[in-house]
Amino acid sequence: MHYVNLLRHYKISPVVVFDGGNLPFKAATEGDRKRRRNANLELAKEKLSQGNTNAAIEYFKKAVSITPLMAHQLIQILRSENVEFIVAPYEADAQLAYLSSIESDQGGIDAVITEDSDLLAYGCPSVIFKMDRYGNGEEILMDRVFSTSSGGLSFQHFDKELFTGMCILAGCDFLPSVPGIGTKSAYTLVSKYRNLDRVISSIKHGKKGSLMPEDYPKSFIKALALFHHARIYDMNTKSLKPMKPLPPKFLQSLDSDLDILGPEIPPSLAVEIAEGRVDPIMMTTFDHIPEAKIPVLIRTMNDFHRDEVEVTSTQKSCFTIFSTHKSREEKITEHLN
Repeated sequence: MHYVNLLRHYKISPVVVFDGGNLPFKAATEGDRKRRRNANLELAKEKLSQGNTNAAIEYFKKAVSITPLMAHQLIQILRSENVEFIVAPYEADAQLAYLSSIESDQGGIDAVITEDSDLLAYGCPSVIFKMDRYGNGEEILMDRVFSTSSGGLSFQHFDKELFTGMCILAGCDFLPSVPGIGTKSAYTLVSKYRNLDRVISSIKHGKKGSLMPEDYPKSFIKALALFHHARIYDMNTKSLKPMKPLPPKFLQSLDSDLDILGPEIPPSLAVEIAEGRVDPIMMTTFDHIPEAKIPVLIRTMNDFHRDEVEVTSTQKSCFTIFSTHKSREEKITEHLN
């Protein structure tokens, strides 16, 4: 709540966005994260048994899995403080990107505060990283990225699709990179060909072709579709829709399997999830859970004057957003009719 109070003190209206259900296409990534959490838990126990408390604490932190119930407890506090929030149907990143793309009178936002670089691949116009407890952070404006050259890098001939394609090639949550292809190689290939089909073809028939999984080209298209067309919650229609309309080339490449963008959810259920009344994974209501009694630190306004906020918005509206990202156990859910 400190960051929420800090933003409100400076007359900025925060909106907290939570992750929702798991995407089928991201199952492998979620599985890897679960294994790493379990491994960190075992290491934490080992360090604790050896009397190395500090090391144990660090590993315990890495073993934490934030559940929908934990998020719901925070939602209760946000409600009591009249802070706007939304639970995304699937990825919070996609919901953030969508809100960044619409006008303020439609519920749009000016900037995203996050620690997740995937927001750049989603095409968010303004992203603030590494914001500390005093409000200092680093703002990246995508328009500026596409119009300037720095350190030998130039994205002046890139568009959003090429930039996202470069991010996917370098490795992302939806698709690991081809061995030997990192950020530098991805940038070089996209800069050279300026066409993603040609980039994939060059890798396939090049020196690293033998390292490319057989299904990589198709998986690449799916990842690209998710970054630009994932299903999000539309607050105006109170239903799910793609971030942007899906062009025919994607429909054909996906074999019309739109569940890759996040399975459809009935509008009545989508509303309950978005408003924090239904667990987005188990699809059960939170009615049976007693009111959370969580201590909230109340800070005085003088606390916020110790350091001036260095991050400034480049737009006139004082409407910003930040997200909380949570890893979840992989579970099978059924949609309610």
